[in-house]
Amino acid sequence: MMAPEPLRSAMSIGNTEDTSLALPSDNKLRSGQQRVLDQVYTIKRSKSKQGKNGSLSPSPTGTAQSLAVFAEFGSFKFAPSKANGTFSHSNSNVSTGFNKARAKGQTLQSQQTLQSRVSRHSTHSMTNGNVNMTSSQTRFMRPPSAQSHENKISVTKTAKTELQQSMVNGALSTSDLTLKEAVEFLSHPEENYQQCGASFIQHSTFKEERPKQEVLRLGGIPPLVTLLRSPNPAVSQSASAALRNLVFRDQANKLEVQHCGGIAKALQLLKETESTETQKQITGLLWNLSSADELKEELIATALPMLTENVVVPFTCWSDNSANNNIHPDVFYSATGCLRNLSCAQQKERQAMRDCRGLIDSLMSYVQSCVAEDNPDDKSVENCACILHNLTYQLETESPECFAKYNPPTEGQPGGKKSPTIGCFSPKSSKVQKELMFDMSRSLPEDGAPSGVKWLCHLKAMQTYLSLLGSSQKDATLEACCGALQNLTASKGLGSSAMSQILVQKLGALQYVSPLIQSPNRSLQKTTMSLVGNLSRTSSLQTSMARQILPEITTLLSSGTREMGNSDDTIASACNTVRSLMSADAEVSKKVLNNELVSSVADLSENGSFPKGSKAASLLLYSLWNEKSLQGPLKKLGMGKSIFVNDITTAAHKSVQVIE
Repeated sequence: MMAPEPLRSAMSIGNTEDTSLALPSDNKLRSGQQRVLDQVYTIKRSKSKQGKNGSLSPSPTGTAQSLAVFAEFGSFKFAPSKANGTFSHSNSNVSTGFNKARAKGQTLQSQQTLQSRVSRHSTHSMTNGNVNMTSSQTRFMRPPSAQSHENKISVTKTAKTELQQSMVNGALSTSDLTLKEAVEFLSHPEENYQQCGASFIQHSTFKEERPKQEVLRLGGIPPLVTLLRSPNPAVSQSASAALRNLVFRDQANKLEVQHCGGIAKALQLLKETESTETQKQITGLLWNLSSADELKEELIATALPMLTENVVVPFTCWSDNSANNNIHPDVFYSATGCLRNLSCAQQKERQAMRDCRGLIDSLMSYVQSCVAEDNPDDKSVENCACILHNLTYQLETESPECFAKYNPPTEGQPGGKKSPTIGCFSPKSSKVQKELMFDMSRSLPEDGAPSGVKWLCHLKAMQTYLSLLGSSQKDATLEACCGALQNLTASKGLGSSAMSQILVQKLGALQYVSPLIQSPNRSLQKTTMSLVGNLSRTSSLQTSMARQILPEITTLLSSGTREMGNSDDTIASACNTVRSLMSADAEVSKKVLNNELVSSVADLSENGSFPKGSKAASLLLYSLWNEKSLQGPLKKLGMGKSIFVNDITTAAHKSVQVIE
């Protein structure tokens, strides 16, 4: 198996076809100067008070120092490409969208409650943010991505000037300050010196990597962690901002922060502070720390419940009685960024997130409300969708109770039958599997309003993903939704078969998925083809799928490897899907057969650059000639048996027979 970039390979379990988890890469990251010019916006460093209507009202008190904040994506390992993630800050009035959504019957809460909550939703939009995500595959089970994104903060020139003028009544100037002196200031008894040192480190580590290493060498991280517990809010805020930059894409500094007890101190500060700006810095710090695999276990144990209880639930579930409603959208964004990284850990951590009370409900509620408000490209929707995508990974295996309602009754249960074990067909035969498939003619199981992990495979969740596929312009969100649906249909169990039937027959998924097959984003295209391949395995769907989507896939195959991103996985998925669907409807198959298609597939079968694609193409050729109804049309095209049945295709066919 080729190493799936930039994910880590995992052992394949049997012949189960499953998916991976995905997070965005840092494609097309700009220069520091350009990012500052494009992305910086000013935020007052002052406490915020809660207005009567629950909206944020800036306090007239506090230091008038300004900070420039922007988010960017950084890699953790595997040196992936970089992303262009430009954020713009705008105010939006969503009352019109809200009223429209209520008219459609899509909201889940009362008008008064949702309008209050909408006023707190993110008003940041992402432009030119075509963030590429590493995609899932159909045939190999892989663990979560080790790649994560992070963010950092810088002091603007204006803020730096103010800092120089204000520190210690003008007695101190940062113009000639060195990192060594700044680190020494951190342990000074005067709080003004402490803040000056932390602010200088924050500014110095914004663009350059060397100062981060120098601060570590000088022993600057332990005192900064200590200052998180400073009784002076300005000092603790500056310390948290400095640490946020220090750990950005710096593994050694992340581990040093943990070694000094920084995670616990940061969480305590987040719980106690009333400053919106400090909340932003702490959640940004946690976001950056969460990209390190070594820290995920502690963060799952401590930050997960803390962020869920104090940020995610209060922000998404508005309550007039809650004291924590005053959560800024940027705080929610950073918190979900942290949880997004944590959701791609191992099974134990993944299960802890599924079991975290209120987490899945809140994430789904937020995504649904944004869909209802015609705001599918809210930047936090992407984070939420990616978390939900990751939590569906191996769901049928790890949480089989979610799929119990789709399984037929067993012997001893009402309506149960004895499992067939004797006779012409074994339980694994295609005939028996067809008999055990989910019966779409009967009404779908009703379990009331879902909660917790049951949300992940619920009909309403699938509807939400499809709504995003039809409305979002962000490739990262589209791929997360495709990836979630791919995970739900990935195994060969009855639950995945039921998911496939519901998606195609009940929800009309193909109309949303089909356009993405031609996506210029190759990662999204690969995930889409894997999802389509999963759906095509269900025999009851093959005829309708052949009519709806076979022409588009054969056109893609005919266009050559470049149009499939030179992706071995995409090529293999396309060939395997065509093989499944061509045997389902001979009339449609005859219409799509042409010299260009056969020539392209024949070339692929001999192309050693794509081992999986080559084998899948060989199997497709062999099966085309084996389909008696197609031999006549193929001969009319001037093609003989040797094109379809030769040493290469026969060897591929025999290898599959041995496995089966």
